[in-house]
Amino acid sequence: MGLLTKIKKPLSRTALTVLGIFLSPAFLAVFLAVNVSAAPSPIKELSPLIDELGRRCAAYGWNDIKIEDIPWQSYRTSHLKRPMIFARFGDSPSDCTLFLGGIHGDEIPTVYIMLKLSHYIESNPSMFKDRCIIVAPLVNPDGFFSLPPTRTNARGVDVNRNFPTKEWSMRALRDWERKHGRNKRYYPGKRGGSEKETMFQMALIKRYKPKKILAVHSPLNAYDFDGPSSELGSFSNWVERISQETGHPLKRFGFFPGSLGNYAGQERDIFTLTLELPTSDPAKGSEYFRQFQPALVKFLNLPIFIKPPLLRKSAYKTEAAG
Repeated sequence: MGLLTKIKKPLSRTALTVLGIFLSPAFLAVFLAVNVSAAPSPIKELSPLIDELGRRCAAYGWNDIKIEDIPWQSYRTSHLKRPMIFARFGDSPSDCTLFLGGIHGDEIPTVYIMLKLSHYIESNPSMFKDRCIIVAPLVNPDGFFSLPPTRTNARGVDVNRNFPTKEWSMRALRDWERKHGRNKRYYPGKRGGSEKETMFQMALIKRYKPKKILAVHSPLNAYDFDGPSSELGSFSNWVERISQETGHPLKRFGFFPGSLGNYAGQERDIFTLTLELPTSDPAKGSEYFRQFQPALVKFLNLPIFIKPPLLRKSAYKTEAAG
């Protein structure tokens, strides 16, 4: 029996309108698009990106990277239709740690660090037993593959200034004009959350609910703890120990409207750490991985006990170009 034949009483005009919307081709197309986007891209759809990344790795002398050995997934594409890839290790629904690299396309060794970390985790299954580890090595593929590589994405937006933080609409463009002199490298976009690369990171955070996030940047040569404010003291003590062990300074760069540290660390109380490498030289990738591998593993093993925020400090302090 059809849907309409089950209805005994005449439908009102409003009911007919609602029914028409749900049965319309436009609604069905949107519904199917949303559900299809929840499925990962087949491996064959990732092959062009994997091949392109392999050629770029070879050009940079990263001969110890075997990209095809990692179980990559992709749910979204960039403005130029490149898949934005990530790998998930472990099957635990909780205790998730998120690692991000290649957020700025010209910070080249950050991509090597994350690719190498993926290999290291894949080769050590005990690391992700009863855990959830997400590694997204190339958040901004269009900027990375540009010749020359660019900090911004293909639309000219700095995706680390584009998160829809609470004060974005009031501060982002104003700060860009006043503090950066409208420098195109730091353009935050027309509105918060407008960029595909930003939405990709937000989707990973929403889907996997990480307790910890580590983002790798360059070349400010420091660790920067981005929050939450309520645990500023205890987590800073841990970072200070890691700073001493790896011979890498700890600095306070503050937060920007639209930055990951603000969005995740300050507004969502996720333990967020930025590792700024000393340079953006791709030839230093292997050296940097050896230097910071212990810190990455210790960050992964760091137990986190979330507490309610006791004191919300200002998210905007002395700023740098991270």
